[in-house]
Amino acid sequence: TRKWIWKGHEIFHEVTKPNAETDLGPVLLLHGFGCSTTYWRATVATLADAGYTVYAIDLLGLGQSAKPSEVYYSINLWARMIDDYAQEIISVEDAGGLKDGVIMIGNSIGSLIALAAAAGDHVKSNTNSKLTGFLSEDERVRGICMFNAASGMNSRYVMNEPQWDPLQRALIRFFFTALDTLIFKNRFVLEYLLDEFVTEDLLRSSLRALYKNNPDRVDDELVKSFFGPAKQEGAVDALGQIYTNDPGLTPMELHSIYPEKLDRIPLQLVWGDEDEVAPVTGAVGTYYLNRARDEKYPKCNLKIVRAGH
Repeated sequence: TRKWIWKGHEIFHEVTKPNAETDLGPVLLLHGFGCSTTYWRATVATLADAGYTVYAIDLLGLGQSAKPSEVYYSINLWARMIDDYAQEIISVEDAGGLKDGVIMIGNSIGSLIALAAAAGDHVKSNTNSKLTGFLSEDERVRGICMFNAASGMNSRYVMNEPQWDPLQRALIRFFFTALDTLIFKNRFVLEYLLDEFVTEDLLRSSLRALYKNNPDRVDDELVKSFFGPAKQEGAVDALGQIYTNDPGLTPMELHSIYPEKLDRIPLQLVWGDEDEVAPVTGAVGTYYLNRARDEKYPKCNLKIVRAGH
């Protein structure tokens, strides 16, 4: 367990050395919304036993990391954070200086952050002309594993999906605006809901619904890893922003804009057949199913497993 200071903010992260004589290289784990490094506890043990050095990090605004209200939360903010972490921490500790690259594993929005960092989109979107990408250069990403990949930081991306006609799109926009005004941009209401209604029992029930085929994995440690951070100072502002800010580019858009960066990286997608949060039958799942079947993308593979989100 360590603390890393990024842009003046304390970031929680864990480094687990391999339990084998041979080090197979670094793996970086990126959790999803509301999660933390605790989510990866079984994955960390398995990878370490296999011979990997495992890095797990709590994203800014989530888990045990700082939750500042003055930043603008976005996929690219986290991608920039991961890029700096790989350069300042992983490459320094890796014997080869990341010469052989790092494997990134993400769940839900963690998958999208990994993809954005590998593409270097945070560089293009930044006004600082001197900013460069670390992971997006010199083939420093050895591969990406994406579990139940998300379409965006939040659900606002659905407004831009092509199937809607102008009236439908206007109604969806109105719905999100009303929801934002009444709850997510109303700090007092959101704080009241978190304080009065979000309990450990409610979280336990919600998590068991996500762990469809193995609900017993939802123990006290996992529940507390969600509940504790939600009660910390700054959590209300961070969550409000995550729900309402720009959702960022979809995976499809990232692949379209950065083919020269992403097409060369091996992608292994894993999808739960009972995922109701980001179903494999949705836009992102369908895109990757088609991509994995296309002979033009031999480095893209998708496996559907018996699981939820």
